[in-house]
Amino acid sequence: MAEGESRGEMPSSTDNVRPFRGSQLPPLGIAATAGKGNLITGSRNEIWLCHAYGLSQAPLMLYIKLNLSTRAMMVEALCAQLAQCVGLDCPDPYLVTVNPIHVGRPAGSKILAFGALDVSSKSMARPIRALEMLLDLLHRLKVADLACAFDEWICNDVRSPSDILVSPESRIFLIDHEAAIGEGLEPGVALTNWLAQRIAEGMTLEERATFLRKVRARLAALRHASLGAAPLAAQYSQDGVRIYESLVQFLEDRLLHIDRLVSQRFLPEQRYLEEPPEAPVKNDANRTS
Repeated sequence: MAEGESRGEMPSSTDNVRPFRGSQLPPLGIAATAGKGNLITGSRNEIWLCHAYGLSQAPLMLYIKLNLSTRAMMVEALCAQLAQCVGLDCPDPYLVTVNPIHVGRPAGSKILAFGALDVSSKSMARPIRALEMLLDLLHRLKVADLACAFDEWICNDVRSPSDILVSPESRIFLIDHEAAIGEGLEPGVALTNWLAQRIAEGMTLEERATFLRKVRARLAALRHASLGAAPLAAQYSQDGVRIYESLVQFLEDRLLHIDRLVSQRFLPEQRYLEEPPEAPVKNDANRTS
């Protein structure tokens, strides 16, 4: 698939479910900046919108995130690949060789940075700040349950409306995952799931149980994702392959806990998925005939 090529259109809101797009992770692209970019204001990161070229020399418009650690770049890349794999829209990820003069710096050595394909130039995707409107749209497009399961899997505890882009043709794009899979986390830890909490707040107990069944059904899609080996692009970053593989191992381990975590999030008072305590072993000598 060529750089920037669409991976399928969003189905209409009348479809029952989002399709599972395939078990294999999509590629991690490689690109280089081609001209001076524009600094994006109002972001928590230093981000530049730059012209770039991929390996096929196809022109691209990429949002370049500077000053990310190698680990944060690998997290961004892997989470974008995973989102696309399980049926969520996310801008195509790239590792980008950046000419410093293209991002407001003096001439010098090239910089390796994370880049995300600009999906707003054609689709005009923008955040929706009105929370009630955003949640309603997620439900109508039948991606609320999958997005909740996805954020639980990647330990994304900093999701906000600004990290969810909505296009006029009603496509939902999830962005900004560098803070997911926090370093040092245990696979079974329960973290804040902003999207799940906001959705659960307006539900009755019966509605929570119904929504939980949908979320748990979505977990099957996560388990079908074939994570595999680190992509070749990870070799462009020092220690990138090792970090990428460690992130994959964490996600595989977390799948063993995610059903319990999701269930307890929506029905915390019903801990029915926890392992029951083992019954005491009776001594044969104490048994009566």
